[in-house]
Amino acid sequence: MIKEQNRSGREYMKVRKVNQKEFWEIRVKQYNELQWANEKNYLNAIVKAGDFKPNHLVLDVGTGTGIVLHAIASKVNEIIGLDISQAMLEHSNWQDNKYFVKRDIREPFFHDSLFDRVVARMVFHHIIEDTQKASNECYRILKPGGKFILSEGIPPSKEVWEDYIKIFKLKEERITFMLEDLAETIKKAGFKNIQTSTFIMPRMSINNWLEKSGLPEKTQDKIFEMHICAPDYFKKAYNMKIIRGDCLIDIKYVILIGEK
Repeated sequence: MIKEQNRSGREYMKVRKVNQKEFWEIRVKQYNELQWANEKNYLNAIVKAGDFKPNHLVLDVGTGTGIVLHAIASKVNEIIGLDISQAMLEHSNWQDNKYFVKRDIREPFFHDSLFDRVVARMVFHHIIEDTQKASNECYRILKPGGKFILSEGIPPSKEVWEDYIKIFKLKEERITFMLEDLAETIKKAGFKNIQTSTFIMPRMSINNWLEKSGLPEKTQDKIFEMHICAPDYFKKAYNMKIIRGDCLIDIKYVILIGEK
């Protein structure tokens, strides 16, 4: 394992080399059944943050199966979904004002100052290498005055930060962010007038999250056990409830808006 940590607490976990193509081919099978991905109040918070207009051209980075894209599409002129996984894109709905491109946001592809809005929900933690390059590219392709809406799930408190990392170490390669890390990333890219807000998703089912993850059953059981047997400070931070054999927790998301 390679571990690198900076001053603010951001940590890179390189647990194993994962074939990204296979990773998403496995996850896509039940991705649209994930509770967190379809949470209407969370989607509404993203839409509200974007302040989308009927004449806008929008890019949805890491669109996956297009859940966020579809929530925005009716409010704008055109929206393009960008993703590295063909398997995920094949589960999207290609119609009306929606378009999809198989591409990595770190690879320059679009013209300068093209989009009115760029959205990235729950994708930056997957960009383990050259994360800043991804943020820089989002800045480059936005029009002056355009906005970048970035959202990620974060530990509910710094007290459970290490526990959070240990759990996700069993699930996938990822970056664990805190709010200040994300703010620093988009500030370095050039964004100004940065606004932040928090969204709490209550009572997320750990059973749903694990059963739809594509993880081996033994790994699912281990992660579930880590929640059930967690210290009291962890349970308190997550407002954990055990109901009918399921573990329900409150998930913390941050939404940042940066202006070019």
